[in-house]
Amino acid sequence: MSRQEPTTRSIHDAGAPATGSVQSAQPLPAAKIYSADLVQRLLDRAAYFNLYSSPEPRDRADSDAGTSVIRNAQQTIGFRLRERLRRFEIVMQVPTKGRALSASNIIGEQLGAFDSRWLLCPDDFKALPGREPPATRLDSTRQQRFVMLDGDCKLGEDGDGFRGFGTGTTFRSADGTLLASAVGNVLEGRGRLAGLAGIYTYCGSLDEGEGFQGSLMLRVMDPEEVIQTVGTLPTLDAGGWAEPGITYLMFRGQATESDKVAPLIGANGQLQGLNVAQQLRLFLTDASARGRGGLRSTSQIGQVIGEIDAQIIFNPSAPGGGPLDPIPYTAYDEYKFTDSRGESVGSLFIDEGEGRTFNMPLAGAPGQPAIRFGGFGPILRGSGSLVGAEGLMTDNSVVSFTPHVSASVYVIRVNDPEGKYRVGGSGRDC
Repeated sequence: MSRQEPTTRSIHDAGAPATGSVQSAQPLPAAKIYSADLVQRLLDRAAYFNLYSSPEPRDRADSDAGTSVIRNAQQTIGFRLRERLRRFEIVMQVPTKGRALSASNIIGEQLGAFDSRWLLCPDDFKALPGREPPATRLDSTRQQRFVMLDGDCKLGEDGDGFRGFGTGTTFRSADGTLLASAVGNVLEGRGRLAGLAGIYTYCGSLDEGEGFQGSLMLRVMDPEEVIQTVGTLPTLDAGGWAEPGITYLMFRGQATESDKVAPLIGANGQLQGLNVAQQLRLFLTDASARGRGGLRSTSQIGQVIGEIDAQIIFNPSAPGGGPLDPIPYTAYDEYKFTDSRGESVGSLFIDEGEGRTFNMPLAGAPGQPAIRFGGFGPILRGSGSLVGAEGLMTDNSVVSFTPHVSASVYVIRVNDPEGKYRVGGSGRDC
């Protein structure tokens, strides 16, 4: 995205922190404290589904097949999406001085499908499952909010899936493409997902004729490790790359007890949010439903490749935090990347302008406060070897502040017409 475009909140200087002062980095009070190692292990009991979403092919014999435009008085007010979800492999490389970020992108076989309605809505619309917004015309010249209603996701062939609900925002890219990012919450799981809490985030393009195309990152907490496995999944059936000039990047955020977590105090002396830091690490995840094991997910955590310094604007003690009344947040993030020797190779400054926070009981640690949250926003600018970077980011996280540990997954869709961020994969990814 162009740096001159309006963002989801006002930042007068893309290089400056959000308004407020940071108090001494003392941990926030907690109802009960467990060891950082235990809490980290419990946060990591999760199943990840890194998926590539594209419209279901149209079927002339079936009027309900494929994505369709929802109109009112001949004006587009939304989309009835029928998504095909495929395995999506993003393999990051260790940053170097000349190439801070690079990855291969490979799309595999279909893993599931997702049907929903995305309806444009006024900026001040209070979104709830089943609540229809007033008819709002799509205006591709500006940012607009939308709601995701009637979400029904199916994974594999054994009845696994969930009902979901969420909200998002459209963005206009520098080349004129209409982009969309969104965050959704799992309302009710089925099959192996029954009873599991989860968040899914979208990041991609939105076309009036075709619908949505891009990344869908789903994480469900899996305390009994029903889906998460350390076994080997069937080999991905690689296909052609669907978005020329676009590369997706993915990495993990992982805080340690010694990483900063400090109150952010506003000009009125009131708590405004938190200033936090966490490590950035290589991360690889895959999922499959083929074979006797049914729906399964694997993940691997790699070496440290930098750190994040984030100023999060939210009130951790605010009322709400349930499935129907999440606590909103915004954040201003600096992603600082380093090479194998720990030397700086570049940074990304990101306006995470819309996010949702849900309180989360942590199975295995009664009374331990934890949250899960999802958010998104545009790249404001880059530095070092990331100067000129343009794109959108999604954040899918689970966090404990006391002790300070976390498990975050960041996906970035970056404009890449010259292949600056792309690594070849035997011709399969470009």
